[in-house]
Amino acid sequence: MASHLLLTKGIQISSGRSMQVLLPTRSAVMSMVFCVALPLYSWGQPRTLSLDEIVGRMQQAEADSRDHSIPYTATREYQLGAAGSPQPSSQVLAEINYYPPTAKDYSIIKSQGGDRGASIVRKVLDHEVQVTAHSELTAITSRNYDFALRGRDTLDGRECYLLQLTPKRQAVELIRGQAWVDASDFLVRRIEGTTAKSPSMWIKNLIITVNYGEVNGVWLQTSSRASADVRFAGAHILTSRDLDVRTSTFDAQKRSPSPPQDRRSNSQRAVSSAATWVAR
Repeated sequence: MASHLLLTKGIQISSGRSMQVLLPTRSAVMSMVFCVALPLYSWGQPRTLSLDEIVGRMQQAEADSRDHSIPYTATREYQLGAAGSPQPSSQVLAEINYYPPTAKDYSIIKSQGGDRGASIVRKVLDHEVQVTAHSELTAITSRNYDFALRGRDTLDGRECYLLQLTPKRQAVELIRGQAWVDASDFLVRRIEGTTAKSPSMWIKNLIITVNYGEVNGVWLQTSSRASADVRFAGAHILTSRDLDVRTSTFDAQKRSPSPPQDRRSNSQRAVSSAATWVAR
């Protein structure tokens, strides 16, 4: 009986000593694991970049995209209608050819709803041709804008930096608003706001949204939406979306579309003027 008690006591003492050894050992192991895992965890977390770093990478991404641009043909649908109307008053289908790095031309391949829609789309695309030839004057760069970092946002499943855009000069082609800059590739995926200068005395409350994306290896404007109050015509909305994008090798001589020669009323001219900012 005494032997049994001594044996039990010995086991308890031995077990206690083992626990005393095990506890500090376990703590040391856990500390080591934590020290090793912390840098790995930190590496997996995106570092918050400074505004200057974001803008610098954004400008470099835009330059790289332009330098590696390829010829393409895009089929684009435009719809014009009064705000609140269930159906657009005009639908226009256009084909746009891009010749890197600074040339575009287009043709209207289908128009429904009268001459107004086609006339407005021609004006929009004429403006787009001009902007393409001088893209450095409209690019989202420090030459044209002051920037402020508003935070981060998710756009179509992509993490983005949200930048405030303040134009450095009064120009129809520049946007006072915000831009969504992809946090991975630093390309601009959306701009939204109003023009730094009104395109016409006939319009007010102009709001613009332009979306960009990659289609078949081509980075381009994929859709747009603009709403404005137009004098004598009321609130109108103009939208566009690319239906098809095809990379191409152009051998034919580039053609320039002829400006429309139609005579329009003041309300028609106002709607047309309101549309010019859509082309970027």
